[in-house]
Amino acid sequence: MIPMPRRYQLYLPKKIDYPNSFKILDKPNKSVEYHQLVEASASAYFETKGPVRWLFMKRFKVALDYLNQIGQVDNLLDVGTGIGFFLPSLATGAKKVVAFDYAKYTLKYARAMCKKRGVKNVQFIQDDLFNPKFKAKQFDVVMALSILEHVLPKDLPRVIGYLKKALKPGGYLIAGYPNEGNAIFKLVQQTEKLLMRPKMLKSIKSEERDYKSLGHVALSRQIDKAIKQKFKIVDYRSLPLPILKFYSMSLAVKK
Repeated sequence: MIPMPRRYQLYLPKKIDYPNSFKILDKPNKSVEYHQLVEASASAYFETKGPVRWLFMKRFKVALDYLNQIGQVDNLLDVGTGIGFFLPSLATGAKKVVAFDYAKYTLKYARAMCKKRGVKNVQFIQDDLFNPKFKAKQFDVVMALSILEHVLPKDLPRVIGYLKKALKPGGYLIAGYPNEGNAIFKLVQQTEKLLMRPKMLKSIKSEERDYKSLGHVALSRQIDKAIKQKFKIVDYRSLPLPILKFYSMSLAVKK
């Protein structure tokens, strides 16, 4: 008998699963460590409320729905894994997960969390997405949630080309990215930060900080176009609704 693939379950870590229970978030500062963690959405995962919080959680549920449609996954690449918030969920179904990020502090937190939770089928790699050392045809699935919007539009074809090369024939790309061109979304996002996380907002806008991220530089329509050039779209969803597009989710198969 052919063994049935394991179904993915949503298992999200808590603050206590991370070093010092993420007390670093309580006192925003100008350090590289603090701002790498903010860029990796640590503040968003643990401090957002309302619609923004719902959107963060919904994208994980859609991604797991895609994975359960795909079936058996031996090797999965999580690009821009950040603090590893999604790793315990991915590890429930894939035989092996490779967690990839360029930032040493976020990977440090992700490793510590996985160790505390006993997640053992994850390998961590610190590398540059603009010149990654992926082996060709290595992965069944590439997960890219909230990472492609950080890539300049002119560089999107090259970066997505690397992800395609890393996939086995018939492999899948699961991508999620915000619609930065939506004025309503931007208003909701900024209002949430101003009301719920004013100290964090002030810190990331400070010119005195020691670490400056690239920020969100690609629009969803530009990412859509770049993906369609190299992949066949299997499913596309706009969150929360097609007429109110704040976030895009794509399931695409390697051509």
